[in-house]
Amino acid sequence: MRIIEELERSPKRVWFLAPTVDLATQQYDVLRSQIIQTKLICGADNVQAWSSQQIWDALLLNVRVVVSTYQILFDAVQHSFVRLDSLSLIVIDEAHNCVGANAAARLMKEFYAEAKKNNKSVPHIMGLTASPLMRQDLKGIDILENTLDAVCKTPTKHRDELLAQVKRPEIFTITYGDPDSPERFTPTRAMFSLRRAYLELDIRRDPYILQLLSRRNTKRNHEEIQRAVMQNDTYSQKQMKSFYARATEIGKQVGLWAADYYIHRVITEFANSLTVTDLLLEGWSEQERLYLWEAFLKVEIPSSLGEPHDLSRKMNALINILQQDRKDPMGIVFVKERATVAVVAHVLAVHPLTRGRYRVGCVVGSSTMPGRRRDFLDLSRKDDLLSLERFRSKKFNLLVATSVLEEGIDVPICNLVICFDEVTSPKAFIQRRGRARMTTSQLYLLVEDMGTKSATMWLDFEQKMKARYEDEERERHVMEEIEESELGLAEYEVLVVEDTGARLTIRDAKGHLQHFCASLASRKFTDWSPYYVFHDTNTQSIPMRATVHLPASLDPSLRRFESLHVWTSEKNAAMDAAFQAYKALYKAGLISKNLLPLSDKDIFGEIEHREGFSLVGEQFNPWYQVAEAWGRVNEDKGKLYKRNLAIFSNNNPSLRAEFDLVLPVLIPDMEPLHLWWDRTSTWTIEMSHEMDVLSPHHQPSKYFAAAPDDTSALLAYSFGYRIRSKPIDDKKQYPFRLVSLSGDISISDMGSLEFDPSHSLSSPLLPSHLIRDLSDYFHPYTYLQTLPQKPPPEQVGRPYSGFDLAPPDIPYVSLQKWPRKVGFFRQPGSASQPEPLANSKPYPRVLPASQVKIDSIPSVYTHVGMLLPALTKALEIHLIAADLTEGPLQELNIPPHDLSQIVTAICSTSARAPTDYERIEFLGDSILKFCATVHASSKNLLWPEGYLSLFKDRIVSNVNLASAAVKFGLDKYIIYKPFTLQRWKPMYVEDLLVQGPPNLADPKARRTLPTKTLADVVESIIGVAFILGGYPKALECISCFLPKENWTRIELGREILYNNAMSGLPLPVTFEKLEELVGYEFTKKSLLVEAMTHCSFNGATGGTTGVESIPCLDRMEFLGDSILDYVVVRRLFALPTTAESTGRGERGLENSEMHLLRTSLVNGDVLAFLVMEWAVEEEIFEVTDDSSSPSSSGSEDEGRGQGKRPATAPAAEKGQVHLSSRKIKIPFWSFMRHSSPDMGVIHSQTAQRHALLRNKINEALFGEQDHGQEQDGAQDESEGGNYPWELLLRLGAQKFYSDLFESLLGAIWVDSGSIEECEKVVERIGIFKLLRRLTSGKVHCLHPKEELGRLAMSERVVYEVEEVLPGSAVNGNGKEGEVNEEGEERTFQCWVRVGDRGVAHVTGALSKEEARVMGAREACRILKGGMEMDVGE
Repeated sequence: MRIIEELERSPKRVWFLAPTVDLATQQYDVLRSQIIQTKLICGADNVQAWSSQQIWDALLLNVRVVVSTYQILFDAVQHSFVRLDSLSLIVIDEAHNCVGANAAARLMKEFYAEAKKNNKSVPHIMGLTASPLMRQDLKGIDILENTLDAVCKTPTKHRDELLAQVKRPEIFTITYGDPDSPERFTPTRAMFSLRRAYLELDIRRDPYILQLLSRRNTKRNHEEIQRAVMQNDTYSQKQMKSFYARATEIGKQVGLWAADYYIHRVITEFANSLTVTDLLLEGWSEQERLYLWEAFLKVEIPSSLGEPHDLSRKMNALINILQQDRKDPMGIVFVKERATVAVVAHVLAVHPLTRGRYRVGCVVGSSTMPGRRRDFLDLSRKDDLLSLERFRSKKFNLLVATSVLEEGIDVPICNLVICFDEVTSPKAFIQRRGRARMTTSQLYLLVEDMGTKSATMWLDFEQKMKARYEDEERERHVMEEIEESELGLAEYEVLVVEDTGARLTIRDAKGHLQHFCASLASRKFTDWSPYYVFHDTNTQSIPMRATVHLPASLDPSLRRFESLHVWTSEKNAAMDAAFQAYKALYKAGLISKNLLPLSDKDIFGEIEHREGFSLVGEQFNPWYQVAEAWGRVNEDKGKLYKRNLAIFSNNNPSLRAEFDLVLPVLIPDMEPLHLWWDRTSTWTIEMSHEMDVLSPHHQPSKYFAAAPDDTSALLAYSFGYRIRSKPIDDKKQYPFRLVSLSGDISISDMGSLEFDPSHSLSSPLLPSHLIRDLSDYFHPYTYLQTLPQKPPPEQVGRPYSGFDLAPPDIPYVSLQKWPRKVGFFRQPGSASQPEPLANSKPYPRVLPASQVKIDSIPSVYTHVGMLLPALTKALEIHLIAADLTEGPLQELNIPPHDLSQIVTAICSTSARAPTDYERIEFLGDSILKFCATVHASSKNLLWPEGYLSLFKDRIVSNVNLASAAVKFGLDKYIIYKPFTLQRWKPMYVEDLLVQGPPNLADPKARRTLPTKTLADVVESIIGVAFILGGYPKALECISCFLPKENWTRIELGREILYNNAMSGLPLPVTFEKLEELVGYEFTKKSLLVEAMTHCSFNGATGGTTGVESIPCLDRMEFLGDSILDYVVVRRLFALPTTAESTGRGERGLENSEMHLLRTSLVNGDVLAFLVMEWAVEEEIFEVTDDSSSPSSSGSEDEGRGQGKRPATAPAAEKGQVHLSSRKIKIPFWSFMRHSSPDMGVIHSQTAQRHALLRNKINEALFGEQDHGQEQDGAQDESEGGNYPWELLLRLGAQKFYSDLFESLLGAIWVDSGSIEECEKVVERIGIFKLLRRLTSGKVHCLHPKEELGRLAMSERVVYEVEEVLPGSAVNGNGKEGEVNEEGEERTFQCWVRVGDRGVAHVTGALSKEEARVMGAREACRILKGGMEMDVGE
């Protein structure tokens, strides 16, 4: 946090110092997980060759944080390559080392102190140490403070929790020596042969001597040869001498078997390095390798070592400690020598008493320097660096390590620490002791004799520390008594709520405050507990105050409170601060009148609970009002209204008729009505937009009651034969009249012409007129052909009753039966389905010619009659919609020509009406969500995101909207009952007048509707209002349904939020690149900072930049979520119909398509992936020498640019160092401000997975491995595939990635007030590009689990997931393979069953959900391919 604050405040660099390369590497990993522009510099980077200012300037270009050892910065400052005034902060880790001639101490004394003395700019200094004093002399603290120009402080945050977690280990001193029986040491055969090989080395053949002899014969060269020969001072001679010495020491310390193992392993690894390129012999000449190999060939290596034996007493003592009964051991064995570490670890790994209980790793630290030949005798390998990570993940439970693990390195707490070699300093004792912090942990000290100084010194030291601890315990008990006495004497206020009688005292405040903070939210990586900081008041009598800091999700004005009084104890001061905080929270409205955190009941009062279905009013029937109007017309008291109707076939232009539609009420304007005659042919009914008003005094009488009704004739033509029990009554009035514009039509026209078989072929009537069966109530048929005689029965599709007895030699007529059900609003079946099999017999129906007659009117009128049920239903829906707009929705002033929008909004899918609300409800849902979000945010400025979500969710809930619909009276206007032609019969005005409208008070006049349908219609009408008048009319509509809320206008809400944001905050230096990436310049920079601040970030560091008072991103993310939803929904709603949308006649995507696309575009996984892809480029330089590739330091970045050496790259003298430049990408997520170490780890792990998966995911989503901005006019020619649901799950990106982008959108909208600006950012991140790709039809988006559910139909799908345990024969690819002994990744397998069948089996998933999705994908592939598998039980 301190580093981040400094980077935001100052453009200067921060330098982090660590005493060792390993610790510097660890700290670099942590820092770089949060700050991308971090660079690690260590000796292996060949720093000594960075000999010009150009090189240093280039290497530090765009680097904000440098991590190095002490010496590197000291050297850089000493040679003036780095100036102290270019740094804003120096952090010194393990600061207790800054004594004497230490490089960090010299840096402070020789450069920092001198610069400060001369009033020059110096950086801030921050030292970190667990114990500033490593000796008993207290003056050491003063010296350290003076050196670092700092004050030694102990953090008080979580002090109580820290003390509760830290446990003192039990200390044991174990002796392994026996004074009466000294341990004998007899070298082994291998050791003897190794010594002999060393002594027999011919120095005259030594490569170094030969090299000197080949030089010019100078005096200096002659003296060097003489010295090397006389003292055996060559590198090869030293290595052989050291080899024997180390083997001897290992034999004494560990045992003779261990010495033989050491010799065997060194020579074996040396031999392997001769034939394989290996870093083991890096820097060695070929002559030196062969020279030593000749010597090694003389060593007698045992062919088989067997199990460990002949171990030393010391090693056996270690094994005895380890084999003790200890639950879940986690331990460290500290060993002095590097080579001994590897040997001891191997012994423990293979010894029968320890190999089954311990998984052993090694850590020895780094010793590699450029130009220095590697010491192959210490057996350290690069793999050793993995041991620490495996120990942290508990894959190893025992580490054998050098002192490198004593300090600094992040090691999990242990319950066992063993000092194999004697401890030599208080510092080492304290630090090793501090590693054993678990409950019931032990520290073992191995000593040869209890009488030694080492054995007694540490026991005495521990006794003194124990006595000090007991004194502290006594002091604690005394303090508790003082605290209680002080609290009893104080007259402290009590918080009382008069309305409820609830009360809170100072004793209860801390617990209540803890409960409140815990109730705020459940985001990961965030400590929601309040923490307390204590301040001395510099007085002796009453010295203590406390400040409590609350979670960052609260408004900054509610995050910090101080105790009202001063106290003698921290406990009382903390309770005082907690009371002040809780009282302020109550006054801010975040605490209920019962002095508890707010609940939904506190916000909304009593909440109505509804079942899935609601009992509501019967659907409004407009025909009763129409019937009453006809009654008034018949009494010459009313008017008639007329519109023209054109009814025609879309498949046969000759089938067309025009009518006047007459009603005694205003005829609502109706969009063209498309009806399906069958699965392939359609009809259209078009209504004129002009409406005439008719009066009986000056209009033709044919429109009034006394005139014949063409509607009755049309009904008779089509339905007369079907309604045999109650035939068509032309004396009664149908609710509307159709008057033919082509002449009068009558029921008498039906079957009025004789059929003449002799002239049938030449008759002009037969193709366009229907045939009637006189014996079957004038059943209509289509004429096919005339037959001269009766055909055989087997050639007739359906012979009539008595066909066998009919005369054979008279003319017959072959006919096609007239359909019974036509005129559907929706396409029956599917156009892709095959047609029903036609009758194979040549004559579908045959009747005697004497039994049939011909209609005198064209068949188009019978077609029209068949469409009357659909026309009647459509008019009914429009009349209902008109009554709704003229009644309850009158305030919205919906124009008559937009009535079709309301028609759409009130029709449910189940109604099978001409349209339904699903598309417009999709839009309305998003509009309501956005309005409710802005309203909640602007109305409750102090509420945290959790309360806002509760508020918004309650407003937009189905229960609340359904209740609003009923109270508004909307329920009776909802079209829900399915339209069907089954047993359809005409209704008449006379019957309606007799029946009268239903009595709504009658329980029978009720119906049941789904609660969701009621809510959906409300959202649909909101969508209509938005289409007609934008957000103002949408809010007006919302206010009609939810009048209790005093709704905030969108513009006003945005203004309130904008004014509430901090003004005058300068853009943090670290965010300059961020604005460049986003492509939007903020007016109020604080909004951008807020959008990038995670709730784990607590900026209460005492800084002066103002950023510590910025809220976290929660509220902006709450707002941005609805903005993103609206932006995407609006774009989807405007898209044209895709190829898959057929049969609806709609100008837009189907609702199901929009839902699928929205899910595919803005689900958390894909949004997180796009966030990880979104990055800004920056140039960096790296060092390469003539023989190596670019330095790896700081190269593990997000950059994917190719390195290149610029033509003007500066080089060191003699051409030893070159600079290569490359572009790195700084990802959007790296700008997030947070304070969670765990989040940093997650960042690193997710970035690694992203690097592995990004090409595959990009290929699946965009058809390219590295998607960028599309070029104008570019066409996507790539082939499609499946949406990468499984890969996104494998990426495993946490929710905070998508939250970050949503909060950015919220901040941009608040700052700009422009949805268009938000759309630009949505385009930049790639969401709209992905939309274009998905709507091209090249990506199969349906989720595999949903697709499998559809394929399974009514059968149940079962996913059986289990972990693939170590040792199983199946590896991650589902094939026979080697088992990973480390168990580095958990994998899962899944069996998929559909019904009682085993369909698919997959393995290799990294999570259970990924396994299910992989299984579903495989099952879909198998089922769609027609295959079937037996996957076993």
